Parts: sequence; C-alpha cells; structure tokens
Amino acid sequence: MQTMQGIHNPLDLDIIDASGYLTGQETWVADHVAAITDSMRRHGWQGAPLVVLPEWAISYSGTHRLLAAEAAGLEQVPAVSLEDLFEACGLDLEAIVAADDLMVTMHRPEILGHLPDDVRAAYTLDDII
Repeated sequence: MQTMQGIHNPLDLDIIDASGYLTGQETWVADHVAAITDSMRRHGWQGAPLVVLPEWAISYSGTHRLLAAEAAGLEQVPAVSLEDLFEACGLDLEAIVAADDLMVTMHRPEILGHLPDDVRAAYTLDDII
C-alpha cells in the first residue's frame, strides 16, 4: 500500500499529477473548499488520490480536494487513472461502458457501481453511488 507523503493508495496504482485538471462537477461548497485548503497548507495532501480521466484532464472525484489543492498551492495533485483502477480490480472499463451503453463522463454512478465497495471507499468514490 502506497502511503508516501500522505497518499493512501491501497492498490499501489501509478500516481499521476492532476495539476491543472478540470473538475467533473459544476457545483461545490466554498466553505468546504476553504477548510480543506487550510488543512492542505498545514499538512499537504492526506488521503486517497483523486480518480481522473487523463485523456480529458478531468477529475472524476474530489472536486473539493482538487480546488483546495490548487488554492493551497500544492506543487502536485496526486491522482490515479479510472482505467487503471478498473484494471486493478480485474474489470475492463471500456467493455463495461460499451456493454451498458454508458458515457464515462456522464454516467459516473452506473460505472462506479461495478467496482467493489471497499475499493470505492478506499478511493473516496462511495459518495458518488
């Protein structure tokens, strides 16, 4: 399990930098972002990396954490690829999307529902379901 520099990465996936990525959400709570920003300024990144779609430079999870990392001036925003996450669970994301006629950017709950509960929880995806 990778815990370097406060990152909790139980599947030991490759960490990529999501600095400059867009958030996948249209709304967020400013006070929540401010509280996380304050924590990141004091302690750096703590917890799970973001889950992202690198080919689109979009964060699939962690809207508040992404905005807070940028506001805190972190040099890097730790993230893992959604496709790598599925692969580590023995799942083929592309096949699931095709079989269920889903759009990876629009059907997040339906797509994430294929992941085991413990993986969704470990990578802070369980609140999307």
